[in-house]
Amino acid sequence: MRISKRIREIEKLIPEGSIVADIGCDHAYLSTLAVLHGKAIKCYACDIAQGPLENAKKTIRDMNCEDRVFPVLSNGLEKVPQDADVCVISGMGFETLKAILEDRDLSQFKFFILQINGDVYDLRKWIIAHDMKITDERIIHEGHFYTILVVQHGHDDYSEEDYIFGKYLQGSVFKEYWQFRKQKIQEILQNIHDQKQMDELAQLLKMIQRKTDA
Repeated sequence: MRISKRIREIEKLIPEGSIVADIGCDHAYLSTLAVLHGKAIKCYACDIAQGPLENAKKTIRDMNCEDRVFPVLSNGLEKVPQDADVCVISGMGFETLKAILEDRDLSQFKFFILQINGDVYDLRKWIIAHDMKITDERIIHEGHFYTILVVQHGHDDYSEEDYIFGKYLQGSVFKEYWQFRKQKIQEILQNIHDQKQMDELAQLLKMIQRKTDA
């Protein structure tokens, strides 16, 4: 089976010895990879729809993981067993992810590994506002840019710049991503006439320049 860079990067971030709830598991590639590599001792491959769950069951059988990966038909965290201590949610939009997390008590989980398709600024703001803290971030480029956040319970203080850029991201892919964003912002500036919006984008460009020059 072909495993994407995104899934491989998420799997690397799972603490060893975890019991993982993989929410929106699709084909259960992450769940099977995590137990086969010894990162997780057990995984619950969870999905809201029966179709994806059937795909997950096939992967679990094909990889001989029936004793360690268990398919669960669940609307978000609704049916996740109480022994799961790591929650992975990836490949969704911010509003969907937020609805999943706000629907249930999260105290059973020690770690959250979260990856959404866009709106990472909003996700950082939501995390910090809900007595949680970001302890690591990764960004990868695989056709699109994906930002992956590791989150725990606790408190942290974030500046506006931290919300935009994160506290932990750096390196060549970080710079590549923000050069990409810089180009998009410059294109937007050529087509707007609202002075307030133009000033805000110009300020953001200065911040990007400072961050990528560091």
